[in-house]
Amino acid sequence: MLIAEDDATSRLLIQKTVEQWGFDPDTYHDGDSAWLAISDDNSPKLLVFDWEMPGMSGLELCKRVRKLHNSESFYIVMLTSRSSTEDLVKALEAGANDYIVKPYLAEELKARLNVGRRMVDLEYARKESDRTNQRLQRQLLDANKMEALGQVTGSIAHDFNNILGIIMGYTSMSINRYRADIPTKMVGYLEASLEATERAKELVEKMLTFSHVSDADPVTTFDLAPLVQNAVNEYVTNIPENIDIELLLHENLPPISFISDKIQTVLRILCDNAVEAMLDGGTIQIKLQSYKAKDVECSACHKVIDGEFLSLEVADQGVGIHPEILERIFEPFFTTKEFGKGMGLAMLHGMFRHASCHIIIEPREPDGTRVKALFPVASQI
Repeated sequence: MLIAEDDATSRLLIQKTVEQWGFDPDTYHDGDSAWLAISDDNSPKLLVFDWEMPGMSGLELCKRVRKLHNSESFYIVMLTSRSSTEDLVKALEAGANDYIVKPYLAEELKARLNVGRRMVDLEYARKESDRTNQRLQRQLLDANKMEALGQVTGSIAHDFNNILGIIMGYTSMSINRYRADIPTKMVGYLEASLEATERAKELVEKMLTFSHVSDADPVTTFDLAPLVQNAVNEYVTNIPENIDIELLLHENLPPISFISDKIQTVLRILCDNAVEAMLDGGTIQIKLQSYKAKDVECSACHKVIDGEFLSLEVADQGVGIHPEILERIFEPFFTTKEFGKGMGLAMLHGMFRHASCHIIIEPREPDGTRVKALFPVASQI
């Protein structure tokens, strides 16, 4: 509750009275200071204004409040000695919800303030319901979109995989059987074709991982820290010279549930994106620590998550991610890079859906991006 009353005695009396009724009022001696407080998004929503105040009057305060973007959140009670019908109309037209004439009975004030409190609570509940519905609708749309993409991608990848198998088989057989009978240059052409086909097969495997994770990749319980350490040790041998990696592993971390042989893949995808974002080099910070999620939205599936996780965080000093791009980066083949890229985060999304994991992507100050891969603590599964 916020009370704006210029008379010190009246202000103190109202404050002490409403405190007995369970309110926790912020009090102001004039309209200008009250307006500064109300302009804050976190200000109280139940407002009590005296009409006559130095500077900005209670009537002007009402008008200003009703011009705010969230004006419907406020419930305004005008408190004044003016009792004419004309003044009542002025107050209501200015935006007041209720009007109490001084002197007033304490029980009347209490009843009207309780009405105001209920109206504020109802408006808050309505907005929360709207936000929840919007989140659920977004999750449903995302799930339907990803399911459709997964079905199409999986179908294409399965057929393409069969074709690649035939090409690879005949190419390999030609090299092995006819190497001595064909020109050396032709052997080189066949070997180059085989290498290209193998790269295509790797891409197909990424597509299949996005569309589904097979039963051959079971979710198990294990300690994450040693696998992260090994994955980082291997990754640093292949990074550009202008990239440094800092690793921080917190101690005594609980076991997690995930696909153990995919940890290296997860780290590589996150670090590859970080390296590609830092065109001029820089430092990638990798951190493994406990993470307690409360009403946090997953950047991939858009579910609101709660609970205990281990966070594998990869933070870069790169160019950051534009919000419009962030909306699509988990779609297969969506990329701002050269052709042939764009499956890394989609593949990660596929694995994480299978294992009830989540991803949070957020900007890093002063520049760069922070990505948190959240693995559920095993005791919660």
